[in-house]
Amino acid sequence: MVDPVGGTVAKGFEPVAEAFRAQLESGAETGAAVAAYAGGELVVDLWGGWADAARTRPWTADTLVTVFSAGKPVAALAVLARVADGRIGLDEPVAKYCPAFRDPRGTVRHALAHQLGLPAIAEPLSAAEGLDWARCTDAVFASPFEWEPGTAVGEHALTYGNILGAILRGATGETVGDVVRGFGLDVHFGLSAADQGRCAEVEHGTPDWPEQSVHGHGDLWARALGNPAGLLDTAVLNGAGWRGGELPAVNLHASARGLAGVYDALPRLLPAGLLTEALAPQAVGVDRLLEEEAVWTLGWRRDENWVGMGGIGGSSAGGFVGPGGYWLAYVTRHLADHDRSTAVYDAIEACI
Repeated sequence: MVDPVGGTVAKGFEPVAEAFRAQLESGAETGAAVAAYAGGELVVDLWGGWADAARTRPWTADTLVTVFSAGKPVAALAVLARVADGRIGLDEPVAKYCPAFRDPRGTVRHALAHQLGLPAIAEPLSAAEGLDWARCTDAVFASPFEWEPGTAVGEHALTYGNILGAILRGATGETVGDVVRGFGLDVHFGLSAADQGRCAEVEHGTPDWPEQSVHGHGDLWARALGNPAGLLDTAVLNGAGWRGGELPAVNLHASARGLAGVYDALPRLLPAGLLTEALAPQAVGVDRLLEEEAVWTLGWRRDENWVGMGGIGGSSAGGFVGPGGYWLAYVTRHLADHDRSTAVYDAIEACI
């Protein structure tokens, strides 16, 4: 029998490989990868299963997969990188960089912390229109505010990346993908044709997964995730438009090593003072989209000393800040819940 798991773990982390292998052998997982950094060292770097629905392409060390909202912090980092070099001001009005934004009270800080008030697109859009940068961004800024900027918080599920991208383009002329490519890590908004060939095909864990993901979680959730319509169809998610375009709230493509590496590289990517500010609580309260208490930083969710972000479908990344901190990422093509990553993360934390 061929071992379904490839890669390496540092001494003392062997139980992580066992936990990951168990997910694949049970059928709970069909194709995924996990990576973890501790003390600046890559202590877990594993992959396994298949990269395609036909089970003909094994997952490899450099397989990419879409990670949905786990990519939001990477989009935030693109803006924060230009805050660091002085080209964007955290407390400047969004309208300074993006005249289409109609309320002078909304700031870049509000946009990064999900407080801007535009979490849902009002005009019905198709999936193709959602992947048309200009068309989708115009529709975002034409939508009515759900609250006055800065007065409430709610995850901007699909609009976050277009808002940040519009700020970035207005300030510097760059796209989110342009800045992220400069990080030198295996994470991408807008894949080249060559990199599209490295992508895993996503598949639904159950036939009704798209319906369950959009409905039954509240009105704002349904409006925010249900428009543009059809984005969760596998024909869209495995298509060239999704892989090659930029919808930076949700269409980051990454390897586990690359996504975990973003967190390990934070001290390189941002100056110490800005990094401390970026990871500090900015908006605290009941998130109007999630309908639960949440703490948002400038791009990440935070729970005490943990910062990170999960994506719909099961991918996630994050870790613990401070002495003895560590970073990890789990990426999957099998769109379901987070039980698989939780089991593997538990094994990593037990080893640490």
